[in-house]
Amino acid sequence: MASMSNPPSVIRPRNIWKSLNIGLIQTSLDHESAWGKVGPPMSPLEQTLAWEEIQRCLRLFRSCEPRPHLVLIPELSVPRGRLNDLRRASGALGSLIVAGVDYRLDYVSRTACNEAMVFIPTEWKKQEPSRAVSMMSVGKTYPAEREAALLKTARWKYEYNPNFWIFEGGEAGRFGLSICYDFLDLERALMYKEQIQHLAVVAYNRDVDSFRYMAESLARTVYCNVVICNTGHYGGSLAITPYYDPWERTVYRHNGSRMLTSQVIQLPVQPLITAQARKAQPKTFKSLPPGWSRTPPGRLRINLSEQDLDS
Repeated sequence: MASMSNPPSVIRPRNIWKSLNIGLIQTSLDHESAWGKVGPPMSPLEQTLAWEEIQRCLRLFRSCEPRPHLVLIPELSVPRGRLNDLRRASGALGSLIVAGVDYRLDYVSRTACNEAMVFIPTEWKKQEPSRAVSMMSVGKTYPAEREAALLKTARWKYEYNPNFWIFEGGEAGRFGLSICYDFLDLERALMYKEQIQHLAVVAYNRDVDSFRYMAESLARTVYCNVVICNTGHYGGSLAITPYYDPWERTVYRHNGSRMLTSQVIQLPVQPLITAQARKAQPKTFKSLPPGWSRTPPGRLRINLSEQDLDS
């Protein structure tokens, strides 16, 4: 899996996966305790507690069945001093991990960068332990107003990252990634339309209802699986896919605050790709949104053979 600034316009999948297993970790990190009025970095006590919670959930994933292909950890949840530990955990589990990390700070310019780290084991598709694990960072573009105000009070300037990302997962489908407030960026949503099968969001968000409404909308208009992993301090993690029947669309939803939770869910891959190619059976998925085309300029085209559909 690699980041792609200019993804190819044609996908010819072979042996497409029927489903993708995603592990969600909701840490119970509390902003007031972690940063308070002092601002970043995270307090030493909260760093210890946050890492203990993450370790506990990762151990559960190693013993569960099915094991996750991809693990999501909320925005700002991982202490920066634990990145190498998380890299080793990703290799031992054999899973991709997308983790929100505490602010990267430049003490000279007094700038703070909010980013997620993506860990890519070489054997993640086989769900086997890997010695080699690649690591890359994905920056957040827009701070929430409250986040910007808190950083300003602590005398930090926010570092904007203007990029958006598409990750090529081959037979697992293509992934888009957003960090919290970027999820509400409509221009970003338009760039993802007809490009991806999965949109993953790692968040530290109090307005969980607004994110739920946005997830329902994008699952329908971008026509992809939408997964939000929010902090357990507020709850509101969910996964939505554009199935035809309303009771099937919400694959997972967790309400309730101040709770550490972990869950492995399954999202469709092959059936969704088939629907994006206009070959789905009636009443399996919702109809494609207006303006959807298999071959618009610069957009994704999907070529499916009978072998692909039967695999």
